[in-house]
Amino acid sequence: MPRLLLLTTLALALLQPSAVAGQENAGPTLPPPLPNAITYVAGSTQKICQLTGETDLQLGQPTASQTGTRFGLFGADLGYSFEHDGKLFFLFGDAMPDRMFKGQPNGSPPRDPNANDAIAYATATTGGQCPTLDFFTNANGSFRSPVVLNAQGQPAITLRVDEQPIAGISQGGRMYVIFATDNYVYPTPGPAPGALGFATRTVLAASDDDGSTFHYLYDFSAGPDAKFINVAIARGDDGYLYFWGTQGGRLWRHSAPYFARKLAARMDQAGGMEYFAGLAPDGTPTFAAAEAEALPLFANDQGASAAPQDCMGELGVDWNPFVARWIMLSNCVDRTPTSLPGIHLRFAVQPWGPWSDPQTIFNGMRDGGTCQFIHRAVTPTTPACDNLSAPNRIALAGGAYAPYFISRFTTGDATCGSSTFYYTMATFNPYTQVLMQTTIQGPPLGQGDDGGAPPGC
Repeated sequence: MPRLLLLTTLALALLQPSAVAGQENAGPTLPPPLPNAITYVAGSTQKICQLTGETDLQLGQPTASQTGTRFGLFGADLGYSFEHDGKLFFLFGDAMPDRMFKGQPNGSPPRDPNANDAIAYATATTGGQCPTLDFFTNANGSFRSPVVLNAQGQPAITLRVDEQPIAGISQGGRMYVIFATDNYVYPTPGPAPGALGFATRTVLAASDDDGSTFHYLYDFSAGPDAKFINVAIARGDDGYLYFWGTQGGRLWRHSAPYFARKLAARMDQAGGMEYFAGLAPDGTPTFAAAEAEALPLFANDQGASAAPQDCMGELGVDWNPFVARWIMLSNCVDRTPTSLPGIHLRFAVQPWGPWSDPQTIFNGMRDGGTCQFIHRAVTPTTPACDNLSAPNRIALAGGAYAPYFISRFTTGDATCGSSTFYYTMATFNPYTQVLMQTTIQGPPLGQGDDGGAPPGC
């Protein structure tokens, strides 16, 4: 069944009775949770490799890309990827340069403090191997930070700490990247990493030379009600590009998710965004022209008080053809009776929902990350269990965040309703990216002679 065919019967069945019975004049409502027809296969989440850095700190072996000696890059944040011109591009925020590069200080030519990110690309085609990254570089071969230029050829925005390329997509031969800027703590930085603030505005920039240079097009999400600061992008089969977003600034990682769409042919032009504003009484989605009217897709987890605990920040969304669902990944630190903190998975038939309740697909303690490739903070009551941290960061715990799909790596069996997908994940300490894999299982699409699952499933 085409994935964008409106499943009116399903939507109506899932609506609360008051939304469909005798409420013809009721306003838009939010979809209730979708039943968990897709489940995480326990124990299936594994680290494939460390993507950035010179040495895989868990294994003590060189990484596939050796980004230190090849590009002067020690570590990087985020890691959203997308396809363009036959290559797989990676957007890294807050890239950290090695102190030295090719025997010279890694600041010659001087690095711009208002631009400290990096863009890499690879040609790997399977998720079982670690892709070898190449970076856009300066004349001396060190990684080069992207700059968004205005019509006069000058930087249009700053890309300081926690201001970075967020998401990208290829459309009509052009590369489009959403950049986050306007960190609210500047011009005075906070006193510690936890007080560095976060971006409050996103802009859309285009590149006609495959990511070497970018030109500002328009503000994508701005103002006090900006809801698309962290963004995931996907292409629909209806002529639209889809955008899922969360808020930034002081609501970073304290946001609900939102959805919008825009005709792909109008990507160059400002305006034309359609923001999901809830379901009509008949179960069809309603859209608004104003971002302020966008409604959350769902509230996050339920805590002990049963009050919604919005905790979303970075997120990745992808259509999975093997289970015929949209899959959303996000990170959340809230601990609830049903969801451990870490990387959460939800799924939906339609891009606006209804979305399922969360399932934790990666938790550092449960899934063998902590003390293996994620540092456990050393405190008076917690002894050292790893050698992953630099000495000056020994008291800083690592984490699991920014889960971004690598779509071309996804595999599966539609007949059996199973799929394995791959995604990048940031760990903070060590300050690097890892490539992860997870398997999910849905109901088989086929049927065996005995009425059960087909043979081999």
